[in-house]
Amino acid sequence: MPKYFSCFVISVFFFICLLSFEIFASEAMELNNQGVEAYNLKDYEKAILFLSRALSLSPDSEIVQNNLSNALQALAEEENKRGNFKKAIELVDGAIKINSNNFFAHLQKGVFLLNSGQLLDAIRHLEMAVRLKPGYLDAHELLGEAYYRDNDILSARTQWEYVLQMEPNRKQLKERYDKACREEVVENSFSKTVSQSRHFNLTYPKEITYKIRSYVLSVLEQAYLEIGRKLGGIFPAGPIQVILYDIQQFEAVVQMGQTVGGVYDGKIRIPVINEEGEELSDEEIRRRIYHEYVHVVVYELLKDKVPWWVNEGLAENFSKEFSNREKMILEKFVNNNGLIPYNRLEKISLKDMFASETKMSLAYLQSHATVNMLWSKYGQGRFLNFIQALKRSENPEEAIRNIYHLDYAGLSKGVIQFIQR
Repeated sequence: MPKYFSCFVISVFFFICLLSFEIFASEAMELNNQGVEAYNLKDYEKAILFLSRALSLSPDSEIVQNNLSNALQALAEEENKRGNFKKAIELVDGAIKINSNNFFAHLQKGVFLLNSGQLLDAIRHLEMAVRLKPGYLDAHELLGEAYYRDNDILSARTQWEYVLQMEPNRKQLKERYDKACREEVVENSFSKTVSQSRHFNLTYPKEITYKIRSYVLSVLEQAYLEIGRKLGGIFPAGPIQVILYDIQQFEAVVQMGQTVGGVYDGKIRIPVINEEGEELSDEEIRRRIYHEYVHVVVYELLKDKVPWWVNEGLAENFSKEFSNREKMILEKFVNNNGLIPYNRLEKISLKDMFASETKMSLAYLQSHATVNMLWSKYGQGRFLNFIQALKRSENPEEAIRNIYHLDYAGLSKGVIQFIQR
């Protein structure tokens, strides 16, 4: 998922202070001033308290209305950064209630809803933002992202084309636009009748049988419940888009080679028919679904603050056992080379993935072993505390140290002991 969609920084507002021709009651004026002072100190809760009282005394004052709206939006942004989307939405709703044509409030709410997976409501507010301020490129780009996640590729492409015409140097958007165009070509012949379950929408080409579709939806719902419980009661708002392919179609869309078993890029993408035209086994389909669905939940929890080894280690851990064979392979590598440094495993690029299939396989094995060790030795509760520490910290090693009292060197030692026992 692109980093710039994980949060939304509102534009800087000029805060309106005392210098005004509007005269309102002295008590309301004093409360307004106290609210402005609290805002400037970034104590937004106190600012909201003072400004709400000021507005109750002077309900027609545009100065107080604007000041209160700005404070509500500033606190909403802080809650969004903490991942408290429900609270963020409630706060920005207060700003919209004050002024239903508040462009930035609608844009903010659209982003918060997008972050929490409420796509239809996100689209509604982002469309309102575009109507209020047509030509504001970030609004058009975000609306395109909402359309894209809702699987309306044509509408997404239209928004993104406009943005790129106006500002062609948006490299990250250009990459997403090109990918959307590839998807549109490949998926144009897919079934227009989307199979649905309670939490998932399934899109597929005509060669995907009812048997596979039914099985996939069943496994997705199982994963929704099982993984949601294991990771602390996280159940993303649906429907989550899932697209099935044969292997050639999958490669044409994701362009990552046959060794990749699935992708989550805001949609779960899984090939279920191999190069010989044969359906994958139920066990393999289930493994791929569980792996990719873990990424859905981890993104819900951490957005872009998740280290690669945590993300992939969890996905591997919940989709298959850490087998004796894998343990032997990793142990042999460790005896010859030692573990891969964890600071190198925090972020892995597509270039890294294609540089060496063997090294990538070992990176997955080490990540799997690490999460398996942390989960089995220290328990689910400690791991969920680690997830919360990752949310709070910019440094994954610091999060490990705070929860497990281990630095990366100590973590490496623990993993080596785990695989050699």
